[in-house]
Amino acid sequence: MSGLSRWRTPIAFLLLILVALWVGQDGYRQDLAILMVTYGLISLGLYSHYIMGNSMSVAYNAYVAIGGYALGILCVRTDVSLFLALPIGIVISAVVAVLLGLTTHKLSGFYLAAVTLLFGEAFAAWLVDSTGFTGGPAGVTLDRGLTVFGHEATRQHLVIAALVTLFLAAWGLDRLRTSPFGIALRAKGDAVRAVESSGVSTRALTLISLGIGAALGSVAGWYFAAVNLSMLPESVPLSFAFVALFIPFLGGYRSPWGAVVGALIVTELTFNLTWFQDTGTLAFAVAVLLVLIFARRGLLGLLGDVLTRLPRPGGKKGRDHAESGA
Repeated sequence: MSGLSRWRTPIAFLLLILVALWVGQDGYRQDLAILMVTYGLISLGLYSHYIMGNSMSVAYNAYVAIGGYALGILCVRTDVSLFLALPIGIVISAVVAVLLGLTTHKLSGFYLAAVTLLFGEAFAAWLVDSTGFTGGPAGVTLDRGLTVFGHEATRQHLVIAALVTLFLAAWGLDRLRTSPFGIALRAKGDAVRAVESSGVSTRALTLISLGIGAALGSVAGWYFAAVNLSMLPESVPLSFAFVALFIPFLGGYRSPWGAVVGALIVTELTFNLTWFQDTGTLAFAVAVLLVLIFARRGLLGLLGDVLTRLPRPGGKKGRDHAESGA
């Protein structure tokens, strides 16, 4: 295990604390944080089935909308706890993703991406047209806040909870990646017959990974609606999924933490840095292009390569011994 791999979880936890302290009670910074979480959770969802399982799906605007609208509709139409909307949105999103996966299991590559793209567009159109259920173009607005043991959760509390959720999601996927399920899922993309010959259903692997990704997208939508107190059809456009698709490559696709790093960078480039205010998306595209050309393993991979080249105590023999024992 390299030094970077050994320390990436505590480093990520430290960054989580620093970001939470930086956000504080500033409304604009809270908006940036929730956007970063939204990008990060969508990217982690894509990581679960695209990076690990080599299965493309870009219908994340639908999954995010399901999570957000589940909260909004539950708030408007019932008096039950709004936290109930979180598992409801997760289940609905996962079921939709599995059904979509079952209907497209014979498709791959461009065709699979095209079908999921059309589904995302159709779902967005349905949100606008279903005025009686979703509120149509006006969307849904939360008229009451979330309460925990009788105390209302403030915007700052929700943002901190969203950051913690992003950390836990990345940590969980990092563990899942090296689990028997994760190893089989990653092997499926390169050696389908070898996986099937071992008695593992590749279709089941794909459907489970799609369900995980959709669930993470739904969680992102729930936090987005809870922090902004509303959910509109245009709140999370389909372009979010395309941007999130390249985030793991920017941060580093060999680890889920790369999705978190990439989400932080794209939020800074597109929203926070004033000199990129009008060209943030272009700057992000250029950054991804440069990374794909000069650092194909992403920024975390580049950092790992730098760390391995640094001199260590014990000289060359000590380094050779450490590398042989890793």
